[in-house]
This record gives sequence, C-alpha cells and structure tokens, in this order.
Amino acid sequence: MRAKLKNGVVFIVIAIAVLAIAAPVFAAEKTPEEAAGGGQVMRKEEDTKHVNLCAGCLAPIYGEEGKGSIKPYGRVDLEGIYSTRNTNPLDPPQFNGYGTAAGTANNSTTTLNPRYSVFGIRADRTDGKHVLSGTVEVDFYGVSDTGNNLLPRLRLAYLTYSPNNSRTRFTIGQDWNPIMGLLPDLIDFSIMGYTGNLWNRIPQITVRHNFTDNVEGLLTVIRFERGLSNCCGRQQVEPNTSGSVGGGATNQIPFNDPVKMPYFGARLAYNGKGNLEGTLAAMNVAYRYYRSAPIPAIAGSGNPNQGQGGAPTFTSGRDINSYVVGAEVVHRITKQLKFMGELAYGQALGNEWFRWNQDLNLTTGRPIRTLTGWAELSYAYSKQYTFIAGWGFDDPLDSDLSGSITFANTGAPVNSNIQYLYNQRTHLTAIRQIWSDLYVGFEWQHFWTQWAGPVGFTQPSFQADMFNLFTYYNF
Repeated sequence: MRAKLKNGVVFIVIAIAVLAIAAPVFAAEKTPEEAAGGGQVMRKEEDTKHVNLCAGCLAPIYGEEGKGSIKPYGRVDLEGIYSTRNTNPLDPPQFNGYGTAAGTANNSTTTLNPRYSVFGIRADRTDGKHVLSGTVEVDFYGVSDTGNNLLPRLRLAYLTYSPNNSRTRFTIGQDWNPIMGLLPDLIDFSIMGYTGNLWNRIPQITVRHNFTDNVEGLLTVIRFERGLSNCCGRQQVEPNTSGSVGGGATNQIPFNDPVKMPYFGARLAYNGKGNLEGTLAAMNVAYRYYRSAPIPAIAGSGNPNQGQGGAPTFTSGRDINSYVVGAEVVHRITKQLKFMGELAYGQALGNEWFRWNQDLNLTTGRPIRTLTGWAELSYAYSKQYTFIAGWGFDDPLDSDLSGSITFANTGAPVNSNIQYLYNQRTHLTAIRQIWSDLYVGFEWQHFWTQWAGPVGFTQPSFQADMFNLFTYYNF
C-alpha cells in the first residue's frame, strides 16, 4: 500500500513539473484575445486535422475543403385570433382542437398569439462541386405555456449533402415530410391538417436525384419519433407483454412500440420550363407494415375510454398495412394567378401524416381508409397585395369507422370527439406588404365536421369560424 502511494506521489510531482515547464510555452502562444477568453483556444481552420467523435460535446472543428457561411433567419409573428367554437390554436396537445369544428356552440375565444415566431440557423459549405448545408430551426409552440414562458421547440434539424453540385442530394435529419410535400399558402399553424393536407416535420433519410433539368426522383425512409398514437387508454406495446403496461414494472411504453418498420416512400416530379415554368406535377407513394398490439381496457378502471361495462374493445395483434398514393399539381394560369392542389388515398394514416388517432378503428383496431385533398387559388394583384382562396377535405370511409366510439362505465353512449366521418375547411386570406419583409393580413376559416358516433345514434356535425389578424416580419 505504501509503495503504491509512494509511486502515486512521484507521478504527481513529475506531472506538476512537466506542466510548470510547459506553461510558459503555452502562455507565449496565446493572443491577448485568447487570454481574455479564459484560455479557450479556438482552433483555426488550417490547424484542424482530426475528427471529434464525442457525442456529448461540441468542439469548433472545421474541414479544410471549400468556403462556408453561417446565416441566421427567422420570423417574428403576432396573431390576433377569434374563434366561434373554441377552435383553440393555443392547445398543442389537442391538435385536432383547431383542425376541426370542436367544442360546444357559443363557446367563443379570443387571443393574441406570438407562438408561431421562428428562429433558425443555416450553415453552407461548398468547393464548387461538393455542397454541404445544415439547418436547425425552432419555434415556440411547445406544450408548456406557464405565465407566457414559451419554451423553444425543435422544428427542423437536418443536413443536406451533394457530391455532384446538387444533382444528387442526401437529406438526413428532421425535415418536412418529402411525400405529399406540397404545402398550401395558409397562415394558420395547422396548414390544412385534418382537412386535406398530409404533412409533418419528420426524421428521415431522403435521396433526391435530378434525372434531367425537368425530372426529379426521390426515395425516402421516414419514421415519426414518438411512434403510434397513444389514444383512449389503448397504448401500443409488444404482443409478448401480456397486457402489462410497458411490458413490466421496469420497462417503459415507448421501448415496446410494436412498429419496427418505417415508411418507405418514392416521389417522381416534373417541373416545367419555358412556357410551362411554374408548373409542377408529381406522383407519390409510401408503405409500411406492422402488427398492432394495443393494451385492452381494464374492467373497473374508471377509464371512460373503454368498452361497455369495462370490457376490452380493441382487438390486438392485427396485421396493419399502411400506405398512401397521391398526386400534387401546381400550375401558373397567368403571370398573377396560380393553382395548387393535392389528392391522396391511403390506409392507416396517422402521426406521420398529421392525422393523430385517425389511423385505426378505436373499437376493432382495423385500419381506416380515407380520401383526402385540398385545392387553392392565389392571385398576386400587385407587389403589395396577394389574395388566396382554398378548400380542403378529409373523408374516411364510413364503414371503416363503424362503431369506433367510446362508452362511459355506465354504458351510456358517448359521441366521439376524436375521430370524424368527414371534415372540411374553407379559407380566404389577404396579405399586404408594408415594407421590405414586413407583412400584415387577414384570414377567415370555416370548419365543418361530422363526428363518428355510436351505431344507431345520430352522427353529430358541428360548424365553426375562425378569424385571424396577423403581422409578421421575415428576416
């Protein structure tokens, strides 16, 4: 023991001596700026020769090839919103609360909302052949809203790399869904979600290739990071967990998500040139398979989202084939008038497509088929004024939703406010440029929703209007 202690003391003394000798050398190499920065030496680009593989730290390491730039960007936004039926855009967990005609009649709300403001940073690098860029973007639409303390929320975080001057591009990270990727010019944050537009910001690996100047192909693998919808007391877990939540006391539900496969998708697009400049036509397809394994409701649990008398209602262990096929069109009718639209048909389309809890029948567990789409006309009256009119719909197959309702423990039927038989939206938008990148405008939206309900009972339908005065500055 004494020998080990003695050797340790000798080692420490030698180390101190070496540091004492080296310290003047290091100090001599510091600039006054480095000394003022607490000795944190920022390596110059030409001095960096190695790669830092530390996942929990970030060092200022740069490659030698090419020249680069870092550009911040963003949007400062304020919305003044009035809704006739509690179509509340300040309720992040309940996305369909403002993508449908929700709430009770005469339950109006008024709010000022700055949460759509966005901040991002983009870094680009190229040597004239290789092109590399990275983007990180946040908004303030997080779940927490305590005392106006709006937490940042990750929107985008992806890199794009091309080895041949952007003819072939690889995107890795969280970006907009590349399948059915056309977006309407809508101010509302939901962007026609639940009413025709299939979209999300989603982790992916995507390869794009320009076959010609007019034709682009795309292959992608996408996966929503939080897995399946956790709706109505029916968590999705592995089939071998025997009904226990998360597979046991030491496990967590997310680690038992039965969906192992991501979506595999493809897109082929034509971009017009010459007289057809501004015209786009694209076909999309995506598919995945999984075996559903929801936990049945527990009798006597007091959970209103369970079968009559507490009996299990959701059949587990089904083979789910989820797919979507769809088309996108953009056509510039005149120099000032443009048409855009999408039409898609799919089955078991849920979180990946901004359709929370719309993928499976809540009672049988069978996949739901749906026809969905939107159309929009935009008219640029002048440089200062733009007017937009649009309509969208989501029409699940009624027979697939038959009986997809919940019952209270008393056995009394409860109309669903989760799934709908039909949902549509109409919007009119006017935008006025004040100066440079400062804009103001007005948007009116009308919702009409027919909710799914018990078999043999009247299927309720609601209508709602939302009025939005907005101002935003893009920088």
